Amino acid sequence: MTEFRSPATVSQALADLGAEGALALGGGTALMILVKSGLLEPDRVVWLGRIPELRQITVRGDGALVIGAGVRLADLWRSPEVVSRYAVLAEAASQVGNPRVQAVATLGGHLAHADPRQDLAPVLLVLGASVLAAGPAGTRSLPLAGFYTGFMSTALQAGEILTGVIVPPPPPGRRAAYFRFTPGSASDYPTVGVATSLVVRGGQVVEAEVALGAGAAWPRLVPGAGEAIVGVPDHDALATAAGAVAAAADPSNDQRGSAAYKRAMARLWTQRLLSRLLGGTTPRSRLRGDPGGDER
Repeated sequence: MTEFRSPATVSQALADLGAEGALALGGGTALMILVKSGLLEPDRVVWLGRIPELRQITVRGDGALVIGAGVRLADLWRSPEVVSRYAVLAEAASQVGNPRVQAVATLGGHLAHADPRQDLAPVLLVLGASVLAAGPAGTRSLPLAGFYTGFMSTALQAGEILTGVIVPPPPPGRRAAYFRFTPGSASDYPTVGVATSLVVRGGQVVEAEVALGAGAAWPRLVPGAGEAIVGVPDHDALATAAGAVAAAADPSNDQRGSAAYKRAMARLWTQRLLSRLLGGTTPRSRLRGDPGGDER
């Protein structure tokens, strides 16, 4: 029979997770499906929902946003601090699943589950976020870009849990957006998920990052895509960036389409996303709501 623990502090949670066969539980929207299907058989489940410090959203003195790993997605997209500073993150959180999922799912669980189809990882990647992990050896920080190590694999070590996410203050002139292409239900996992952050000053792009979530083997920044549009990008530059994203895609054939189709959609939606952020027009797709707002 599986033992259930609900610690009130991070230190107690780490102690509870020290037992063999122990498993951390955030919101449970993904984990419990794996348990019920028999893919996971924990001897002990350690629920992190009673730890107050994991449920906080704060702004540091340097302007960085610190989001506790236990913050629910519904609270994330409703947070005035998130909405005012990172509209794209709030918008993406509001698009995950449906209201019932958002009311339960936590940011830490969302990221640690490491399913590439999750929406928030590519957004946080282009925003330059880092994660905080606590374990038997103490607390450490690592960039989100180094957190994912493979398909549904992360750099978390045995006995570690995510405790928070740090998002650096947005630079002046940032424009950021996220597109999720869902040919079926809007509440479904996206077939392609692309996030972009541009810093535009004096009519030129001075910084750019592009990340691919759904469509890749794991969420990742796309090498070469951002560099292609630094300066005064033209149509060829956008095509080059979109081509880099398509090349980085690693889709599979399934009921949502062939791998070739998904790679083509990654190219198409990247080019449309960049066009939108740079002032061009973008035909509407089967997107839930308007793509993430610009941050200026």
